[in-house]
Amino acid sequence: MIELKNEKVINFSLCFIYACLVLFFIAHLPLPFISVLAGLCLWNAVITSKNIVKPNAWLANILAAGALGLMIFTIGMSDTVILFVAMLLLSSLFKLLQAKNKKHYQVITTLTFFSLSSVYLFSQTIFTTAVVSFLYVLNFSVMGLLESKHNLKISAKQSSKLLLMALPLAVFLLLFLPKMPAFWQLPGPKLAKTGLSEQVDPFDIANLSNSDELVFRATFNNPPPATPYYWRAIIHDEFNGNAWLASDFLKYRNQQTNQNLISEKSILIANYSVIAEPATQKWLYGLTYSTSNSINVSANALGLLRKKSYQAKSLQYDVASYQFSVDSLNEFERNRYTFLSLKQNINTNKFALQLKEQVTNEQAFYDALLAYFVEQNFTYTLTPTPMSGDNTLDQFLFDNKRGFCGHYASAAAYIFRVAGIPARVVSGYLGGEYNSDNNTLTVRQYDAHAWVEVYLQNTGWTIFDATAVVAPERLNGSLSQNQELNDEFKNNLDFGLVSLSNFAAINWLRLELEQLDYQWSSWVLGFDQEKQNDFLKSIFGNKKSWMVPLVVLITAGLSFAIYFVYLNWPKAKPVKLPPIVKAYNEVFDWGNKNKITSADSLSPSQQLDHMAKQRPNASKELIEFKHLFENSRYANKPFTKERKTKAKDLIKLIKSSK
Repeated sequence: MIELKNEKVINFSLCFIYACLVLFFIAHLPLPFISVLAGLCLWNAVITSKNIVKPNAWLANILAAGALGLMIFTIGMSDTVILFVAMLLLSSLFKLLQAKNKKHYQVITTLTFFSLSSVYLFSQTIFTTAVVSFLYVLNFSVMGLLESKHNLKISAKQSSKLLLMALPLAVFLLLFLPKMPAFWQLPGPKLAKTGLSEQVDPFDIANLSNSDELVFRATFNNPPPATPYYWRAIIHDEFNGNAWLASDFLKYRNQQTNQNLISEKSILIANYSVIAEPATQKWLYGLTYSTSNSINVSANALGLLRKKSYQAKSLQYDVASYQFSVDSLNEFERNRYTFLSLKQNINTNKFALQLKEQVTNEQAFYDALLAYFVEQNFTYTLTPTPMSGDNTLDQFLFDNKRGFCGHYASAAAYIFRVAGIPARVVSGYLGGEYNSDNNTLTVRQYDAHAWVEVYLQNTGWTIFDATAVVAPERLNGSLSQNQELNDEFKNNLDFGLVSLSNFAAINWLRLELEQLDYQWSSWVLGFDQEKQNDFLKSIFGNKKSWMVPLVVLITAGLSFAIYFVYLNWPKAKPVKLPPIVKAYNEVFDWGNKNKITSADSLSPSQQLDHMAKQRPNASKELIEFKHLFENSRYANKPFTKERKTKAKDLIKLIKSSK
């Protein structure tokens, strides 16, 4: 068995890599299983630091079987990607626990590359890329230590050098190598970052304000339209007594295209581009009635946008948004949007019918309901009072009178339907944090919102949002910018930079990091086939079909030829100078900088004597350094640690003299 010269360093380096991976996967793996992985990392580190004998195969296999059972029990078998990642991490750490020779460590470092790459299944931000790149270099350094007797510093320097040499070629291939679909790919992990659901329970939606997860960014081609920005994602048309659902009717409508409904009479509101974060749901985001000509996006008859297929990375798409048309509803649609299977909220029913008797038309009913929320002093809160039973709407409207957006949307849609006015609940996001430098809105999880779309005669679908009168400041910008709810919002929010944005320096740092991450998402992650075609066409014009492969082949050939010459170019072996000679050269350089000239024929001792005469203020130290030099260089006395320290102190005194 070949003895490893750097086994302790190798073990600590691999433990550090897997500790970083465990920290990253805390958000994606069950806590009991994370505890097992953390325990294995700690156990490996303790064994290495105290030179304890590693566990035998029987004990390791028994523990591995127990950990495997816990993994299956806590994760289950439904999410194959999470299961694959968990098994990869578990097997690598147990292999590290038993590694005893070079072959074992070679297997572990190879598995580590796969473990590090699995991070990109869950996050592709610039911060993640920077951390994973650092860990890649460290893992390459470990591979180098397996084959050499160098220390970690030298191995890491060599690995970093190779990475920097490969980076220009990688960028070139990203820009010019034709993008092709993957030969095979894993299904995406079940990320649910948007937090939206086809079922909107008004008494649960407030929980979404706890998270500052990024949902999407929208960049406008021109100055954005006037606020508020209602980002539609899902429509709900069926009330089950507690929550609003998406019925089979709407699911059928979701499959119908809307291209034929955009006409010359349609009024364009805005053109913009959206970068949506990865999520397992297929719905996307757009203002009012939206359509898109992007390859991976479809627009349905409801003016909603959907992914054509799942993508495990952020999706960039272009949107054109139009005003709602005033086309009349057919009888079936009117019945669908006024239907209520349950009317358990007796007081709400009475109120809706009484309000209907007091007005003459639908628009007057709309205005009167808004006025009711103002006159009765309703309040907007992120921490609504829990309610239960089959009359929660009655409790909200006539007792509590405080709630989040879902409470107002659910109650208003119900009231409109009781009055025979078509209405539906819409869930999505409201507003966003606007950055004037790049004309971009950043929308996060806490901007989740629910409102009502009501159909009025001669007007068409119209937004009804009691938030407009109960908390009007909420309609401008992001929830994080709402001064009235600032304390409640910050206390309610999970820990992060947004929760600390009251501090000017931290808020500036947060905005700068978001700007950097936006550029990364737009120009690197968003560099798809469509953008590549536009880029290549701008360089080669119509000749790109044959010029691009030619340029790629020539550049790749030249790169490998240059690298081959670099590897085989004769290099002069560096002369390793004794430490005392290095110290003397440092003093000699000081003399040259201070214009202390002398003949080249003088010996080092004579040079030091000459410097002492030229600089009386440093003569004592120079003479003392001369004796130290002579004893170490000519008298063969060892240059011990004490003498090395003495030489450093003398050099500092010499340099500080005037």
